[in-house]
Amino acid sequence: MKACAICGRVPAESHHIVFRSQNKPMIKAPINHIYLCPKHHRETNGVHGKEGHKLDMQLKLQLQKKLFELFDKDYYSKKDIKELLGISNKDVDMLTKMLKHYPRGYKRVDIVRNCMGGMLYAN
Repeated sequence: MKACAICGRVPAESHHIVFRSQNKPMIKAPINHIYLCPKHHRETNGVHGKEGHKLDMQLKLQLQKKLFELFDKDYYSKKDIKELLGISNKDVDMLTKMLKHYPRGYKRVDIVRNCMGGMLYAN
């Protein structure tokens, strides 16, 4: 049984840090999944709750940091992206569709920005 990443309560349910509406190719990426108890997932102060914006931003910042650590070189191929994110070729194609491809590959910052739904978050 999975425990909440915030408080350790069980049971917990899977949550996509970057929502499907923000970036569909990231839905199956393991790095985009976190387990949250119902309180931190759906209640008022949970990520989907009326007052949950702060927690949602905190989780997005953590994910963005992990992505910059994961993508630690300047350029990547589609194969590299697929292996690092653990997503399908189709999802890699969707993720990179709007990115500029340079002779050395796709730029690190462009990949992370796209993984985050098209924007970078600041503290």
